Amino acid sequence: MSANHRTTRRRFLGGGLAAAGGLGLSACGGGTGASVPKGWTSISFMSIGDAQDQQMFKDMIAAAQKESLDKEQIKIEWQPAPGTDWSRTTALFASGTAADITRMDDDRVYSLALDKKIHQLDPWMLDKKDGMNKADYFDSFWTDNSVEGYQFCMEPAMSANVLYYNKDLFEKAGIQAPKTWEEAWSWDEFVTNVKKLTQKSGGRTNVYGAGFPVNIVEPMLYGTGGEALIDKQTQCGVQTPAAAASIDAMAQLVRDGNAPTVDVEQLPLFNSGKLAMTWNAMDFVATISTSVKWDIMPWPKSPIYATTKNYARAFVIPTSAKEPKAAYLALRALCGKAASEVMAKRQWAVPNFKASAEGAAFTDHPSPSNKAVWSETLSSTGEHPVMIRMPRGPIGLAWASAFVEGTLANGLMSGKMATKDYISRARTQVNAEIKKEKWTSDEGLKRLQASGALADANAKVVS
Repeated sequence: MSANHRTTRRRFLGGGLAAAGGLGLSACGGGTGASVPKGWTSISFMSIGDAQDQQMFKDMIAAAQKESLDKEQIKIEWQPAPGTDWSRTTALFASGTAADITRMDDDRVYSLALDKKIHQLDPWMLDKKDGMNKADYFDSFWTDNSVEGYQFCMEPAMSANVLYYNKDLFEKAGIQAPKTWEEAWSWDEFVTNVKKLTQKSGGRTNVYGAGFPVNIVEPMLYGTGGEALIDKQTQCGVQTPAAAASIDAMAQLVRDGNAPTVDVEQLPLFNSGKLAMTWNAMDFVATISTSVKWDIMPWPKSPIYATTKNYARAFVIPTSAKEPKAAYLALRALCGKAASEVMAKRQWAVPNFKASAEGAAFTDHPSPSNKAVWSETLSSTGEHPVMIRMPRGPIGLAWASAFVEGTLANGLMSGKMATKDYISRARTQVNAEIKKEKWTSDEGLKRLQASGALADANAKVVS
């Protein structure tokens, strides 16, 4: 998985942090140390990302320092992590030299926890003095990437995947975009409008009505009321006629030339007015040409629910951190109001800190006009959550590998493989992995407990 897109494991230190004149914490390794005042604790920070991302992280650190960390005498030291893939980060974990706070691929959090490479955070989060107020955050902060119900990472923000659309093309076709997830189009309305927006000349498509990546099959499945795994995770869940029909309806748009195939880059098409809608994450905004008038709208019902798949920004505390409690306090601050305001202003992702996602820092931007389409992905339409939660752990990875990565997914999204063959072969792969792992919904917890990764099995933020 890349930094922003998916195509595709100790005992804690006890006691509180020292205030001025109290117990001291020695400086951590990994930081430069030069800018850390005497007697303060140094905590190193690293995340992949481009130059704009790195500046945002620096600004977040500065905001967190001013808000609380200076009073705690904790200094976060930013470390560069050039590039947008996880190879360097993974190598640092393997060598035991990862930064005290490290952003990691959310799909790897589960395995890092079971390998005792990262700290369980529940005991600190529940601490009477230094804990966190659960009500301050969207539920996704606590539930999206928990490991068998335990907290091993913090996700300060979720990059919402929505449809970006060309306002001029919509106006020309006489189409009004829905402005909330409650108003999401039915699937039939979506297909009708995709066809209106598609412009063809002979056998050639000059303007595509919509575009989407392979992992759109995940919200398509959950939009039928289905699940990725069923029967206590002992079977792959893409087994109903409704699931097959939903995925096939999406693939049919590709086969008919109304949507580009998987090998076609969508950004140049959108920027040149040759793609009317594209399902993308929030970092897409920074790449849109200034010549394009655009806004955002929800993915349609498929066919029962309108759902989406968000991209998590996951930060962990390695067990190699010399002062893990200080690292926790620093990470807590980076998920707090001041740092979240920085993310909100940048529109990097929807802050999980509610006040920042709903306040002026996030809403006072000239575009998009329908910002609620982003923030509502962390809420529900009625009792149904907008953001789906795919299974984690080894079988979750096997599911993603079969359905949204590799040759099967490419076959489906290139129009070269029949949907029934894609589903049959992908289900066979997942079910084979379930059998190999002797997996059930109880197996993950058993492995976590046996691993020794839990500092306190009774400490659990989400009961």
